[in-house]
Amino acid sequence: MKWLYVILAVIIPFSAIQASADTFRCPNGQLVSTGDRISTVSVKCDPPDNIFKREEPMQTVTSVGSARTGTRIIYIEVQEWTYTKGSTLLHTLIFRNGILSEVITGDFIP
Repeated sequence: MKWLYVILAVIIPFSAIQASADTFRCPNGQLVSTGDRISTVSVKCDPPDNIFKREEPMQTVTSVGSARTGTRIIYIEVQEWTYTKGSTLLHTLIFRNGILSEVITGDFIP
């Protein structure tokens, strides 16, 4: 039962992110959006110009049965893919636990 709460603590924030889906047009013309798996994006898009990997802390609720026993910190994998090809803007795709969670369009590239 406690694993259910851990899974829900990870899934619920991503479902809220999907409600406001960002999209990105890959340099080859394919379209991806938040909620897509990293494997789907890697098939649809050309390889990124750069990949940065890190871990990010996330607070989860622990419980026994229906009673909360506290919180704990887990670390999730975050990957940032950057694209500059085919555009004069810097685009960053952010994946959390293998799911595209955010698309950031940055500054103009000189």
